[in-house]
Parts: sequence; C-alpha cells; structure tokens
Amino acid sequence: MKTNNFNDLIDESTTHDPACNLCSESSLPIGSKTNYGAVIIFRNGDNNSGWFATLSPKTGGDPKDFTIQLMTNKHLTHFCQVDSIAGCAENYGIAFAKLSRALTEVLASENKDFKVIADTRETSESVATYGKCTNWKDKKEHLHIKIFPFRGAIGQPYTVDSTFEKKKVYKDSEGEFVKMTPVKKQMITKERFNYLSQKLITLLEGK
Repeated sequence: MKTNNFNDLIDESTTHDPACNLCSESSLPIGSKTNYGAVIIFRNGDNNSGWFATLSPKTGGDPKDFTIQLMTNKHLTHFCQVDSIAGCAENYGIAFAKLSRALTEVLASENKDFKVIADTRETSESVATYGKCTNWKDKKEHLHIKIFPFRGAIGQPYTVDSTFEKKKVYKDSEGEFVKMTPVKKQMITKERFNYLSQKLITLLEGK
C-alpha cells in the first residue's frame, strides 16, 4: 500500500506507458522518423538505463537553427528518479556530452567567423538546455531535455538568468511585466532537416 512519501516517487513504476508517444519512440532505431516527424539521431545504454535523442522538425529560432531532445528509454517522469536505475545517470552524462559536442560542431562549421573566444555575441556559438519535471498529475510526463542554439528569439534571458532581472519593467492595470520577443515555431526546410539529421548521426557515431 502506498504511503505517498518520497520513496514512493523514487520507486514508481517506469515501465512503458502505451499512451506515451515518447515511450513508443524509445525502441525505434537510429535514422527512424517518429509520428511527430522527428528523427532518432542517438541512443545509448539498454532498455533500462539508456537514453535516446531526436532532432525536431521544428525550430523556435532562425530557420537554420534546430533543437535536439534527449529522453530516457524508461518512462521516468522526474529528475530524482534518474539515480534510482543503475547506469542511467552515467549514460545521461555521456549522452549530454556527445550531443553537445555534435551540435556545437555543426554550428562552428557553419560560422565563417568562428573563434574559440568570440569577439562579439553575434559571432559566438551559444548553446542552452531546457528541462523541467513535476509530480503534478496534470503535467506528469516522460522526462525530456532540450538542447539548442541560444540565439535569436529563443536566445532571450530566462527567468533564472541574472540578466532577466535587468530587463525594463512595465506596468498596466493588471500589474508589472517585462517585454519579450514572441517565439513562433516553424518547420525546418526538408533539405536542411535531412542534412542536419544525417550530419548529426554521422558525428554521434564517430564516423
């Protein structure tokens, strides 16, 4: 019988959920396309401890930008559960390192002004990650973390950044607020998407 303490969250069942689209993607081989249109570009570990990653067909930034999504093979729903499966944390570190390197290598190769220490923000290659989790029943989902170029509309200061609190504060009848550029998702062109997926797969396989 559940006692609803912390250990219940740690010991929660992580078997595949038939209703979860990410669970259905976890067994697809590298190079496969998901129902959403993403492409599997990486996987490591086994069914229990492994992670897999996809290249999204959409971007919230410049049309040439892209987003990689990293997920667990098991149906984990909270960061605190990663440590409960042998090898899962280690495989996460390896996956994150390899994906970050591959993404940055693509960016650097396309930047004619690339330098190890960039002179300006415009010529730099900034990378960001975003992930969240909750045990709130309405938003309890398969764990996923996004890795993407931090520039343009999706390169704006976020609430946890020190630069966010420096933004100008406005007031209206409803209270205080700051202005931000709207983020509008758009499809990556087919040619660009095919190039990126093959390039990333090749880099991640070490070929």
